[in-house]
Amino acid sequence: MTDDEAREQFWIPDNPDGSGWANVDWVSASRGSRYHYRHVGPIEEERSNLPPFYRVVTRLESRNLHAHENSYYVARDHLADFLAELSLAGGSEVIWHVEPCPLPPPESRAGD
Repeated sequence: MTDDEAREQFWIPDNPDGSGWANVDWVSASRGSRYHYRHVGPIEEERSNLPPFYRVVTRLESRNLHAHENSYYVARDHLADFLAELSLAGGSEVIWHVEPCPLPPPESRAGD
């Protein structure tokens, strides 16, 4: 058996389109749930299908501040790094939701 065949035996898709469901098996808040997977094409091709920017909304609450939301506009190429940084260094600021953003507002300076 080749290395590719060995890897693929664990990812036999449920559906003809290469997608399926698998159990979340790592310790987290989502343990016991399932995630949807899909076999994908080359990264360059898949990246071209993503929106150019994302709006990352966070919620900030503390005893010293009135609760509020912050909206960050992040280029797709920086999204993973931004979310990692926010997760590690955000403190009282937590990720509230993330959504596609075709064009950020000019005030954000995200497209500069």
